[in-house]
Amino acid sequence: MAVNSLVTRTISGTVFLCILLSGIIFHPFGYGAILLTVIIAGLNEFYGMILPKSFPLRKILGYTAAITLFALFYARGFGLSGSGNCFWILVIPVAGVFIAELYSLSQTPFANISGVLAGVIYVALPFSLTTELTMHDGNYDYRIFLALFIFLWSNDVGAYCFGRMFGREGRHRLFERISPKKTWEGFFGGTGASLLAALILLTVWGERYVFDGVHWFILALIVSLSGTFGDLAESMLKRAAGVKDSGKIMPGHGGILDRFDSALFAFPFAMAYIYIFNINILSSFEL
Repeated sequence: MAVNSLVTRTISGTVFLCILLSGIIFHPFGYGAILLTVIIAGLNEFYGMILPKSFPLRKILGYTAAITLFALFYARGFGLSGSGNCFWILVIPVAGVFIAELYSLSQTPFANISGVLAGVIYVALPFSLTTELTMHDGNYDYRIFLALFIFLWSNDVGAYCFGRMFGREGRHRLFERISPKKTWEGFFGGTGASLLAALILLTVWGERYVFDGVHWFILALIVSLSGTFGDLAESMLKRAAGVKDSGKIMPGHGGILDRFDSALFAFPFAMAYIYIFNINILSSFEL
């Protein structure tokens, strides 16, 4: 990697990290603003790949559905009266997608409709779900959400370092058809780094915080595995669209989806684990 490229990646990555952390840590409004921005920008990149020359109204309805979805989860997290019973509102923009297609004169309505709705599910839903981890009856606690990001970042760094050190010969490709540079050495290195991050967080925050220590390690494993599939899934979409990066919003890093591809799978799988095994997270709001 050229020195100039490395400097560009480092600067843009640092700025991005500072904005993300400051928005998440200091106030729930900052958290909401950051996530809403990521959803809109990510959806724009998704539609740019899937529906590059699409009827404009389709995308507008997709943005409307995504923003409505996030707003409803966010309002419920604030404990606004009746917000949990308002999800039926989503029927309006979703039905609108079908109605708009009647006037588009397109010969591929199935592909167009599914492309619009897939963007809402793929990009907006995972981030909207995180409000269930961070907000409850108006109280806000960012630590579980931040922990998932730390697991993801640790996985990325570990995968890169171990892949460079032990997988350079390329004899153990992880998924060559989709991502030729990924190796099993990098995968196991990333998983180990996530587990190490879980150990550090457990030491810093203590087992008393939220749930027993073993759950931190299981979550780290889930995030590492599902995040890898999320990375591969986005690579598959980019290959199908014939693009190297999903966007150019971050110099040296690509687009929003390039930065959050792992999170789009990791967040729902982490949420599923927490809720399937009935892990109590409400105690975090009482500390």
